[in-house]
Amino acid sequence: MSALQLRPWLLGLTATIIALLVLFIETMLNADSDGTLLLTLSFWITLAQGPVAVVAAAEASQGKWIRSLKYDLLAFYPLILFMAFIFLILYFKMDIYPWISESHQWLNVNSFLLRNFVLLVISFLLAHFYARASLKEKSSRGKLAVLFLLSFVISQSLVAADWVMSLEYPWMSTMFAPLFFIESFYAGLAIGAILSVMLLMKKNDNEKDINKVMRDMALFMFGFALAWAGLYYGQYLVIWYGNIPWETSFFAKRMHDPVFNVMMYLIIFILFILPFLGFLSQKSKKARMWVLSVSVLILLGILIERIFYILPVVGINPIIFSLEFVLIGFFFYLIGVNRHKIISVS
Repeated sequence: MSALQLRPWLLGLTATIIALLVLFIETMLNADSDGTLLLTLSFWITLAQGPVAVVAAAEASQGKWIRSLKYDLLAFYPLILFMAFIFLILYFKMDIYPWISESHQWLNVNSFLLRNFVLLVISFLLAHFYARASLKEKSSRGKLAVLFLLSFVISQSLVAADWVMSLEYPWMSTMFAPLFFIESFYAGLAIGAILSVMLLMKKNDNEKDINKVMRDMALFMFGFALAWAGLYYGQYLVIWYGNIPWETSFFAKRMHDPVFNVMMYLIIFILFILPFLGFLSQKSKKARMWVLSVSVLILLGILIERIFYILPVVGINPIIFSLEFVLIGFFFYLIGVNRHKIISVS
């Protein structure tokens, strides 16, 4: 047995230790008010909800193609609760938001923390009950899938509007929220493709079914590359033709800086051009290493995009970010390694 094969209570203990380490890093080692924790949170919450959303969407539409990978993807649902508690540490960094010194009904510290935490907990609970119903093939799984997807869309919309967009208050974009929950679903597909390739490398008994899931994941990533490009361009188009100074400042700030300008084109290449051209042919969808490479790059593209949104507004400590990223990433890895134990408990 691998040393990383842990019992559920040990996974819970590991999650607590990691959360305490992140709290220590942010309160003791990182005295500056910067966006390091926000960057870490905004990336990993995208990956926490995405895999469950993929299964829920497939099941809500009565799709049977996901069945051979359903157990593996649903095991990621405890990460939603883990990220909800990590989110509370943001309390110590709230002064990065420009609205903190003003009086608002919506944008105030207590309301901000409470609504996001409660909604993430609700999303976790719905994911938990949905996973149980789905794995036991209960008739209620369709309704629970829809309810989870509703909580997923709302919570990812708050990640976009509350966590990230309000950094540039009073700037706003109506396309920002859809972009975030589309990207989370996109990340879920990429994780599904990565797991498919990993299972195929182990010569799984269901090789034929998993091969089909891998091709389906690649096909959906091709489609979501188009959906993402439409939303990304739609956001730019609305701001461009509106030509209102407080709206155009978002893109002006980034496009006039050579580094962020290059970053923007890199994001477009990774999240749109690469998967669109890379998965045009049927042959490319069957090439395991190609599907794996594109999937990993899609996750990297989402991380670069989060940096693109946050870094022009608040600073990021690269050393602290690396520490937090590795700590939380390690727990994600542990969940992946122990996913079958988690599902058996559910």
